[in-house]
Amino acid sequence: MARERFELVLQSAQLIAPQVRELQFVRANNAPLDFIAGQFINLHFEVQQKEAQRSYSIATMHGASSTIDITIAYVNDGKATQFLFNLQPGEHVQASGPFGRLILKEEQPKRYVLIATGTGVAPYRSMLKVLHDRLAAQPELEIVLLLGVRNREESLYSEDFVKFSQQHPQFHFYACYSQAFPELSESHEYKGRVLAQFDALNLQPANDIVYLCGNPLMIDNAFAYLCERGFDNTNVRREKYVFSH
Repeated sequence: MARERFELVLQSAQLIAPQVRELQFVRANNAPLDFIAGQFINLHFEVQQKEAQRSYSIATMHGASSTIDITIAYVNDGKATQFLFNLQPGEHVQASGPFGRLILKEEQPKRYVLIATGTGVAPYRSMLKVLHDRLAAQPELEIVLLLGVRNREESLYSEDFVKFSQQHPQFHFYACYSQAFPELSESHEYKGRVLAQFDALNLQPANDIVYLCGNPLMIDNAFAYLCERGFDNTNVRREKYVFSH
């Protein structure tokens, strides 16, 4: 059954990476959006008198804000790029949702392994409040977050994840840089792609639940790696990020 649409008003927008814009919306009727951390919304807009829609994970730290935060990466000649990069505070857009099953279920693994590339890290930011509660209830739980980007400037929400790791010793955040290799001055920085870190994780299907969000090629390669080691759809959850052209 299709969800009814609702209207969003853009409150603020800013570049949080060289080609990534963060948009903060509120509902036009000021009602909160009831969503589960990890879900996404669809935005509906018109291009050349034709309706288009794109899906964006909610990046809002659940329970911490009344805004609905999304991130959009710039794509040359992209329809969504043209619309959302030009949207100004006070302007409206139609939305529907929330949707998606990339959520934290009621379960007790020994470890969560959260893997993302680019803006695919957005749903993990929304999970921080839930992860805080899980760690409080299950002190032996371990959480690893790997973010793959090209360089330090593209490492989205790193400050939030580093701060969370400082507050929760069981949470480990690693930013993996695939192209530009600056001098690595921070303990959470690594050179290479996220897949290069998998062997060191000693992944075990009996203990770990793995989340994959981001570039489709990364997700396919990661899932193949995991399946070779005994994982399947019961302990791997995936959401592919498609460029918003």
